[in-house]
Amino acid sequence: MATPGYHGRYLRVDVSSGVVESVDLDPCDLRAFVGGVGLGALLLWREAPRGVEPLSPEAPIVFCGSPLVGTPLTTSAKFAVVAKSPQTLRITDSLSSSHFAIELKRAGVDALVVRGRASSLSVVFLRDGEVEVRAMPELAGLSPAATAGRLPGHRVIACGPAGERGVLFANLGNDGRHAGRGGLGAVLAAKNVKAVAVRGTGRVPVADPEGVVAAARDLSARSFGPATLKYRELGTVANVLVLNRLRALPTRNFSETEFADAEKVSGEALRAGGKVHRASCAACTIGCEHVFEDASGAGGRLEYESLFALGPLCGISDRGVILRAARVCDETGMDTMSAGGTVAFLMECRERGIAAEGEFDGVDLRFG
Repeated sequence: MATPGYHGRYLRVDVSSGVVESVDLDPCDLRAFVGGVGLGALLLWREAPRGVEPLSPEAPIVFCGSPLVGTPLTTSAKFAVVAKSPQTLRITDSLSSSHFAIELKRAGVDALVVRGRASSLSVVFLRDGEVEVRAMPELAGLSPAATAGRLPGHRVIACGPAGERGVLFANLGNDGRHAGRGGLGAVLAAKNVKAVAVRGTGRVPVADPEGVVAAARDLSARSFGPATLKYRELGTVANVLVLNRLRALPTRNFSETEFADAEKVSGEALRAGGKVHRASCAACTIGCEHVFEDASGAGGRLEYESLFALGPLCGISDRGVILRAARVCDETGMDTMSAGGTVAFLMECRERGIAAEGEFDGVDLRFG
């Protein structure tokens, strides 16, 4: 019998040969390495050859769920993507919350390990434990969202054109959410894999179904309490003014900790500047995600991290510019924090005279 919360196996897919193997998981390991990051790290350690290059065919990328995924517990729809980072050359993990996590669990596996390099741009399809690697070169250059639109009936995680071009902070998009850190989009694209598309109809084994339902009801009720009020009303961008008052708002490539124009880019200013749509991650009752509109009526998701990285960190106080920058990152498949940090670093290099003005194709790359 499988360990409650787990299926007790993962799939190893070699996209070079098309060979798929089902590998049993030891119940002792499932208890010792809990959650997507824990189990994912164990699988990466076992599957990655010693000293492997992050973008080589031999380097595995692991998509891993956790024991609570697929249960009615609020905020439980999280999964981890684990690989060796091309950005740091060390292990990296990135968590994301979306229906992809639930679908992966319903497909009857605890993790999916992808290795090799496909002969042409491909998609890995996982349907109720069965895997097909299908060449789909027509997806080249598409955004993660557009890629998902070409794969109806599945939950999809995909890289964008940044991953295809080897950008070392390329991310993976899924349901408008992101596995953002460490260059995971570049790792998947290096395998000539555009996306993983999953469909599942199974159930998650639990030890005490009635107890889980009771705990879920209690947790959902408490999720509407005062501790989450600011996130329901404004989202994580509510932290901008608080951290600015504490002199802890990253500004001008971390050379300052207070931004004079913080009120212009605060969550409150974003809300006042245009229509706001509120949304929730999969299996979450809190609903802290907010989509803000700029003057043109175009909308964009913003979290605190994206806001500070594309705004104060670069000395930018124009809300419309920040929203457009975030959309560009989403459409191309780039991590917003790494993108903002890279631009801010280059801005400081320019202002210090370390980089010449002509190095940036005529862009006036200074703070602000």
